[in-house]
Amino acid sequence: MDALALPDEVRVAVERIGTADLVVGLATAGPSATAGVVAAAVRAGLDAHFGGQTAVVVHVDQAASEETATVVAAALGPVRLVRVPTTAGRAADGALDWAHAVRTVLTTGRLLEGRALVMLNSELSSTTGDWLRGLATPVLKDDFGLVLPLYRRYRYDGTLTQALVVPLVRSLFGRQLAHPIAEEFACSGTAAGAFLDEPVWETELGQQGLEFWLPAAAIERGLAVGQAPLGARTVVPTQPPAPLGRTVGRVAGALFDLAERSEDYWLDIRGSEPVMSFGEVPEPLPDGPAVDPERMQVGFVQGVRDLLPVWERILAPENLGEVLELSDRPLERFRFPDRLWTRVVYDFLLAYRARVVYRSHAVQSLAPLYLGRAASVILETSARPPAALLQSVARLAGMFEEDKPYLVDRWR
Repeated sequence: MDALALPDEVRVAVERIGTADLVVGLATAGPSATAGVVAAAVRAGLDAHFGGQTAVVVHVDQAASEETATVVAAALGPVRLVRVPTTAGRAADGALDWAHAVRTVLTTGRLLEGRALVMLNSELSSTTGDWLRGLATPVLKDDFGLVLPLYRRYRYDGTLTQALVVPLVRSLFGRQLAHPIAEEFACSGTAAGAFLDEPVWETELGQQGLEFWLPAAAIERGLAVGQAPLGARTVVPTQPPAPLGRTVGRVAGALFDLAERSEDYWLDIRGSEPVMSFGEVPEPLPDGPAVDPERMQVGFVQGVRDLLPVWERILAPENLGEVLELSDRPLERFRFPDRLWTRVVYDFLLAYRARVVYRSHAVQSLAPLYLGRAASVILETSARPPAALLQSVARLAGMFEEDKPYLVDRWR
């Protein structure tokens, strides 16, 4: 596919530097309260852990002003910096185009012949220098192709990831990743080249689901994939949260696109293998924001009323019957079984592939069913120790594996 064209001044800056062992990417799209904090953490991490390595920071700046660029440069001090000013990937609402930023960093890192490339999120105020060590060291010292982050979050942060992303990626691609999302990551120069050579960057999957595609692509290519605990993840929001239907639709649509794209790989995969973890998978933090399973159940029941004609075209009759029976249960007896949720997801994937309804309608209509599953998990685990949630996620992932023949038989 066509390579990303970098500005002439960027190529000149790269030629002046030559090469680098470690390339660290940051991306911004406007004034940022945290970019300077993250840049300072990068500098501290380089000083503390990579003194013998040559390092370059690539700042992809999708803002029109110089304000953030000045802050980042000041925080980095003597660290070599390549700024890539661009508005090519900036979203219409001013939000960061993360996929374009990643492509830019990987392209620049390849020109620098980087041995390890790290992509960090400039909106995470909890970033520390140890994050850089955790992500980059396995690539530089142990020849890992891709290292993904493990965060310590509140118990019910990331319920969509736990209900959908973790079990589906494990079932399809056969790796036991606790967080198979490249929100931040480190990769080798070889992996970066392989990613860039794939014709995915201009596709819907590349634009809306790159964080899911990167781990899958690494697994398909036989690269060593690991995960590194980084600590608590604190985001300073710059945009209002998207409606739940849109969020579920984006995630499910990306995963389903990925399944279509990779069918030759995953159809014959059975079971799963653990991946190397450079530290213990962290238990959820205690306490956290209040959650209301009753409200979630109400959303599920409302979905039954509003979306039954759509679900009748998507869900197998026996699965739809169980969903309807669930909608009549009182909260104290409400449980959304692992097997039923597994088959609901597989039915939606099959319907997405067959285009039985408009794809955007199909994936967004999964949202009330997800609310029902999330309510069930909360009701099951809220009075138990935090580790109970990890056990619930592992049990569900095992069910996705066990019931994979249900999907494969109908796919073929």
